[in-house]
Amino acid sequence: MTFEQPLIRPPSEWRSGLIRVTRGCDWNRCRFCGIYPNLGEPSFSVRPLADILADVALLRQLRPETETMFLGDADPLQAGVATISELVRHLRQAFSLTRITCYARASTLNKLGRDGVMQLAAAGLNRIHLGLESGSDEILRYHRKGQSAKMVREVATWLHDAGIELSVYVLLGLGGSSLWRQHALATAELLNAIEPAFIRVRRLWVYPESPYGPGSPLLGEIAAGKFQPQSPEGTVLELQLLLQQLTARGAEFTCDHENNYIKVKGQLPRDRLAMLAQIEAFLARPAREREQHYREVGSRI
Repeated sequence: MTFEQPLIRPPSEWRSGLIRVTRGCDWNRCRFCGIYPNLGEPSFSVRPLADILADVALLRQLRPETETMFLGDADPLQAGVATISELVRHLRQAFSLTRITCYARASTLNKLGRDGVMQLAAAGLNRIHLGLESGSDEILRYHRKGQSAKMVREVATWLHDAGIELSVYVLLGLGGSSLWRQHALATAELLNAIEPAFIRVRRLWVYPESPYGPGSPLLGEIAAGKFQPQSPEGTVLELQLLLQQLTARGAEFTCDHENNYIKVKGQLPRDRLAMLAQIEAFLARPAREREQHYREVGSRI
């Protein structure tokens, strides 16, 4: 048997032990994402629990000092409450862990229901990474995300009540050059309502020059003239508008990915003005300097 690791993990989980529960993404319909098919996982499957626990045993031998654990791939809660609860309890017994986290889709959490979320928390799952992407239902529908702002609000309430930290991802540029204001304003409204523990910002990346892709379906929309990508400068203005509207309390706001044009980080609301000042200072630089910076950042994974 071969030890398996998730294909993707959040940057914040770089020190975590990695346990693969599922392969690929069960949804796999988002226009902006072609990650799993491009990395060799075109179909979704749940690994047998016995194989997962065998990986845990091997990891215990190799890294007994592990303090945090990440369960992958895209939506491991598809394995079901019973399986995940058993796995989480096993991990808690095998390691001295401060945190067990995983990716989860809002639609999957919605399907599990409040009781399912409570059971996962009782077993010891204590952080969820959720792709919020946008607070605009129009933009979410266009990109076939399979969730709504209302759904995110509801599952966020369950997670809060269960004591599970919520770490959400926002994709700058998801509204293109035409809906960028709607995207920023609706996203800020949703973030203010759910007050997650972490707000992690990324830039929409649909460009094919890297061998890692992603070869997203959105490339076809762009080629057909149905989606006009946001400009680099427009992406920075989106970030600025988003921060200007945020009143969420207690969230850590961070641009913790290499493809961000500006990497601001701080605690909300305490550091909001300082982060905005950093953005304003960048925008005040000569245009040629800003353009050079955008070219240097390019599209990075």
